[in-house]
Amino acid sequence: MIYLKKSIKTLFKHPNVPSIFSLMRYFPEWRKYLAPDRNSIADKIPWITFSAIDFLKKISHSEMHIFEYGSGGSTLFWASRVKEVVSVEHDRLWYEKIRSELRNHNVTNIKYILSEAEPDNKFKEKSFENPADYISKDENFTGKKFEAYVKQIDQYPDEYFHIVVVDGRARPSCISHALKKVKKGGYLIVDNSERDYYLVPFMFKEPYWRVWKFYGPVPYIYHFSETTIIKKEDMVLT
Repeated sequence: MIYLKKSIKTLFKHPNVPSIFSLMRYFPEWRKYLAPDRNSIADKIPWITFSAIDFLKKISHSEMHIFEYGSGGSTLFWASRVKEVVSVEHDRLWYEKIRSELRNHNVTNIKYILSEAEPDNKFKEKSFENPADYISKDENFTGKKFEAYVKQIDQYPDEYFHIVVVDGRARPSCISHALKKVKKGGYLIVDNSERDYYLVPFMFKEPYWRVWKFYGPVPYIYHFSETTIIKKEDMVLT
């Protein structure tokens, strides 16, 4: 069984996973969401690990302000649970699709922003690992930068958002700009954080930050992934 093999490998490679039972509990959901007629938009759920989704369901409430880099099922998930969602998308076709879904569902608590990549004549001098460079590893965006996309969050006051989700392009750059915008007691969410370069440039040390790593199955796909959720503790000085 693919799922069991992946679960056993996960226990050896990821010591923060408590037990095989913590992974096997998601097998029925994982199998259900692999059906060809299922997708994150119709299901209105984030495309992140199941265990991280459970965590977010527990902490979300109706007074929250959310910012997300990257839109989709997560946008509809947040819209049904919180007061305000600000979502920035880089892909025009995907933006039009999600905007249509928002209209169809009569969603009114979302500010939805299209911010496409821009030409960058200094691209060859830059590194996708450097938060100050605003570029993506994705070869489809060679020669382009996401500076305007990343800086969409800068129009909001510091400590405005209860949660900032980083699941789009130029993620180290997004994290860099998001840190001051997360409220004390709020959360930064970074998906696919098994890609070490997303978080390596940053120091998330106790007692200023609390970090949870959720490694395991993800809806709609066969491979496992990691979602990191980081809480800005109340004693953080800005």
